[in-house]
Amino acid sequence: MVFVTSYSQALGTGAAILACAAGAIGVLVALFAHYVRPSALGPLSRPRPVALVVYGACIVGELVLIAVGSRALDAVGQGDLRPSLIAAVVGVHFLPFAWAFGEAMFFTLGGVVAGLGVVGLVLGVLGLPAAAEAFAVLAGLAMIVVIVRYALGTWRRP
Repeated sequence: MVFVTSYSQALGTGAAILACAAGAIGVLVALFAHYVRPSALGPLSRPRPVALVVYGACIVGELVLIAVGSRALDAVGQGDLRPSLIAAVVGVHFLPFAWAFGEAMFFTLGGVVAGLGVVGLVLGVLGLPAAAEAFAVLAGLAMIVVIVRYALGTWRRP
């Protein structure tokens, strides 16, 4: 919802209302599916000790990449593309979690969010107005969809 609420205003009032409503509905569905009508997701396994190291490294790497990428975009006069940069980096930071935590959902989550962020960057560089914001909003909505699918048991472990 942070991506949706932070960047949807750049798309106009109607699009912002629609995106926020869709996001809020998705969050409510995820909460309902996860807490009210939970699906069996399979046995939970204790993360390996290296998982916490991977988690910490991913968080630090995410912050560093956002800072360095933002400076690089500003240096070339493309600071307005920051929303898609952030989406791309957030997506990439999820990818190692699939291995570290043994959760396939993180691979899909990271791939989709990173991919949308990269598309927003490319279209923004090509001059499409509000591409960075639009694809950051799409990345937020896609994240919600993946989380809803997870809560509904899509990535059930045997």
